Amino acid sequence: MQPTIAADRRSGQLDELAEALPQRVTALGRLFLRRTTVDVTRTEVAVLSAISAEPRRITDLACSAGVTQPAITLLVNRLEERGWAVREHDPSDRRVVHVALTPAGAETFAQLQAEYKALLHEQMATLSDDELQVLARATEVIDHLIARLEEREA
Repeated sequence: MQPTIAADRRSGQLDELAEALPQRVTALGRLFLRRTTVDVTRTEVAVLSAISAEPRRITDLACSAGVTQPAITLLVNRLEERGWAVREHDPSDRRVVHVALTPAGAETFAQLQAEYKALLHEQMATLSDDELQVLARATEVIDHLIARLEEREA
């Protein structure tokens, strides 16, 4: 096989994967949100996930969720109304406001995680051992890809 043919084939594969990966992730999220018992949006789940580790600034949440600051402010307002989040002033700089998870928010997020895990576990249990190994390896590769992309942002 000529080098240009191999390079063209690889380039085509890269294009296909670059388009397919985000679509598949979105499809998994959409399927889960249709089956969860919690009335929640994809962006609300993303914010709950982000603040589950530690309180975050509104600007950081907007950036990580890929939405504007006014949009994330409205979303945080909704999370507060539901009792899932609270705004807290930074003790070292009272101008800075962090969004933190409430106990009810932590419980809701844990429920979402459990339901998502159960849904995927149920379906993955039907895969063959070979398919599970391929999926596990693909997950490792995706983790590596994510780490490389995050390094480029830093």
